[in-house]
Amino acid sequence: MKIVHLASELAPIAKVGGLGDMIFGLSRAQIFQGHEVEIILPKYDTLDLTLLEDLPVTLIEAPELFERGKIYGCSDDTTRFTTFCRLALDYLKGRAVDIFHLHDWHTAVAAPLLKEQYKELAAGCIFTIHNLAYQGECKEPVLDKLGWKSSKILEKGHYNLLRAGVVYADWVTTVSPTYAKEVLAQDPFLKQYEKKFSGILNGIDGSFWNPKTDPALPQNFSSKNLTPKFEVKQYLRRKLGLSPDDTPLVAAITRLVPQKSPELIEAALHHTLKLGGQFVLLGATSDNKTERHFKHLKQRVEKSGGAHLELTFDEKLSHLIFGAADLFLVPSLFEPCGLTQMIAMRYGALPLVRQTGGLADTIFEKENGFLFGPPTSEALVQTLERAFHLWKSSPDRWHTLQIAAMEGDYSWDLSAQAYLELYKKVSKSKNQELLKG
Repeated sequence: MKIVHLASELAPIAKVGGLGDMIFGLSRAQIFQGHEVEIILPKYDTLDLTLLEDLPVTLIEAPELFERGKIYGCSDDTTRFTTFCRLALDYLKGRAVDIFHLHDWHTAVAAPLLKEQYKELAAGCIFTIHNLAYQGECKEPVLDKLGWKSSKILEKGHYNLLRAGVVYADWVTTVSPTYAKEVLAQDPFLKQYEKKFSGILNGIDGSFWNPKTDPALPQNFSSKNLTPKFEVKQYLRRKLGLSPDDTPLVAAITRLVPQKSPELIEAALHHTLKLGGQFVLLGATSDNKTERHFKHLKQRVEKSGGAHLELTFDEKLSHLIFGAADLFLVPSLFEPCGLTQMIAMRYGALPLVRQTGGLADTIFEKENGFLFGPPTSEALVQTLERAFHLWKSSPDRWHTLQIAAMEGDYSWDLSAQAYLELYKKVSKSKNQELLKG
């Protein structure tokens, strides 16, 4: 099949969050399956094209819109990305495409444009919601510039670009089955379209996230030989100034934003120290108040030798933390999919997560990690105590959980196959429409 992805991000050249990782991982898996794939991306001035490898990427040039020194955060983002959609479809005129795969609100308006203004492309259209919290709200002049608008996406006096993808795409997906159920239950607008709505779990790149070959680790290890993992933990302790005590190491690698429940991360930190464990946080935030709070917290807790807070993002350090951690904390208020819990499992760090979204689809109590339900410090603390008790009292059982976590299949292969089946379904339906027409 000829598959075109329209996206605002692509790891590693234009990555802000999990969206970029998804485009990279799914596209690579589709290429390995033998499909013809093209990724269409704005030509930002922040791109490092030396990191591109061999992915087939087309960059849409519009210097006045995309040479801003950043990907998002401009006052005219809705104009920037609706224009990108128009330019991308203009570029594709006269080309044979089987499936357009659109990602988040930034490319959603391409769905109605394909239906109404670029009918000659005659391709199926899939729209994926990566995070419903971001919907692309805009005023009428933005759509006037585009030359398209519809009352179907009008909401309380403004237009909702994400809704354009939901209404006009042939099928809508989210990035995990449980997140799909959650948003359908929460959003009456989406509920109207549940007959063409499903969730497909994201995957991770198993060649990149592999403790057996990871060059960032001082020693490599695998599910067949976990002994070097302890040496990785000791190396990290020396590097971060933690005491060398043989005690559980709890880690969190996250953005410090409300979705990720920074208040629960802090509660876990304090209780980990109370239980005699150690805690490492690698997390950045753009919120000044949150940053000040965690800087003060850093000053208070690092003196004990039991905690280290790195308030930035460091790719190499993240690999070390995954490799060293015993427990990996993801207490998100909501989580469309989540990738860090899958990466943690690959490295033998058992996830301790809230039972929501993709976390609930990948972590199972007594099988590969620990779950808590209500987003409260009480529920989290009880689960943390249960994990510490198991680590201390049943090392053989802990080891069994580690092996199960490490040997789980979190690759893109299954997800790519699920998307392929969906593409075929949509293409078949599209061809039937054309025959009827």
